[in-house]
Amino acid sequence: MKNKQINFIELSKLKLDFKNPRLPIQVFNEEEIIEWMLEDASIIELMLAIGQNDFFIGEALLVVEDNNNFVVIEGNRRLTALKILNNPDLAKIHTKKVQRVLEETKYRPTEIPCIIFDSRNDILQYLGYRHITGIKSWGMLAKAKYLNSLTPILETKGLYNQSRELAKKIGSRSDYVKRVLISYKIYEIIKDNNFYKIPKLDETTFHFNYIADSLRHENIKSFINIDLEDNNTLSNINKDNLATLIDWFFRKNDQNRSRVLGDSDNLNKINKILSNEEVTSKFSNGLSLDDAFNLIEVDSGTFTAELYASLQELKTAHSYIHQIKNHNDRDMEILGEIVSLCKVIRNSINAKDDSFDY
Repeated sequence: MKNKQINFIELSKLKLDFKNPRLPIQVFNEEEIIEWMLEDASIIELMLAIGQNDFFIGEALLVVEDNNNFVVIEGNRRLTALKILNNPDLAKIHTKKVQRVLEETKYRPTEIPCIIFDSRNDILQYLGYRHITGIKSWGMLAKAKYLNSLTPILETKGLYNQSRELAKKIGSRSDYVKRVLISYKIYEIIKDNNFYKIPKLDETTFHFNYIADSLRHENIKSFINIDLEDNNTLSNINKDNLATLIDWFFRKNDQNRSRVLGDSDNLNKINKILSNEEVTSKFSNGLSLDDAFNLIEVDSGTFTAELYASLQELKTAHSYIHQIKNHNDRDMEILGEIVSLCKVIRNSINAKDDSFDY
């Protein structure tokens, strides 16, 4: 961004970015991009803000030149809002909302402040910090797409080294970057298999975090044969078990519920179930998640493992503190609950065994 000047470019010369990591793969033209963007209600709000206040020069679009036009690498939502404000016929959905915005606003910017870069790659490092660890964070799938798109231009080879190099570029942890990259490779396998023909499952309905969060659990990783420490971690992936896992996550029953929700509690349960072959078999044959989980015998080793996993999660949270400028009240509430629960657990242990001295 150093020494870059703001240029005012005609709106007609600004093009939406087909490689925007937030877009579904099946979007192929500007009309489809605009329709997809309009599914997000915040586009209407953005149109209203621009229409009432004009375009803020401090939100200049980041662009690269392309055949006498300019592709907007950063600012596609703002560009969509601008295009519809100036040409409401582009909106094929939410037409009444668009019309209401037009009636309530007066500004229709056509000379848009932009910062021109020589190439897309020149913008990537800035985007990485801004959208992966910065204040305008993307969703996890968009982050994964972005990180994956960077790997061909890296100087290093191998997952471990690439993860470290990317982590430095975006100001994040290398273990986090590695887990996201592997998750995206797994996602590509799922997508290439047409999401296993699970009804209503596609890129727009797939919860990418189910995969990324699953890779925090040892038994789930073993089930699909993933080793995060192996540079060739996907070479021996168990594709049959991967298909089974995705089926558990996403195939809905008559009550419109899947067998396993991808939240923390259910991932912990399926992770425990997968530690026991007999119980796993019963779950695979139709036993409910809760009933299967209740068959797992909990011993002191399991308890210690859970404590250790919780400790690792807290350490990860602690490592993020320097990246967060402002903490909300909920953070303090959660920390209070953690402290209180730790005291309860400690007192329960003390009550069972007086030999423990804390």
